[in-house]
Amino acid sequence: MAKCHGEVVKVVTRTTANLLEEFDGEVVDVVLEQNTYNDDASSQFHITMKPTSVEVKGKTGLLHEWIRMSPKSTEEVVPEGSVLDKYLTQVEMIVSEAKKAKTLTEAFKCIVGKKFTFKKVKLGRSFEGHSAREYWTPTVLLK
Repeated sequence: MAKCHGEVVKVVTRTTANLLEEFDGEVVDVVLEQNTYNDDASSQFHITMKPTSVEVKGKTGLLHEWIRMSPKSTEEVVPEGSVLDKYLTQVEMIVSEAKKAKTLTEAFKCIVGKKFTFKKVKLGRSFEGHSAREYWTPTVLLK
């Protein structure tokens, strides 16, 4: 309780969010789509995941991740060190058939229908005081 203008006032209690740090789940789909959030008309991979170790509130019960293609990326070329490159490298480390893919879409289709442990991983770089963004990234292939 605190006093405000001589009156006793109940202080608002604040809690910290209980953030999800990892989950087990299945990749439901990966779709290459136009980024409608920004005006740069870039493409992005929309990854849909169905968690099996936690319940997700919402209409679909699914989690989503978007991996943006830089303007220098194509279906066959990815700039080294980009977020897309780092995500693809992680996919290739745990799903060996993704290494044989000739296009990004083929590589990402290798994770559809498979179950993984996903963790938030910083794939980008910190820039002008802003910390690097974290992405739901597959880290362990589950049986």
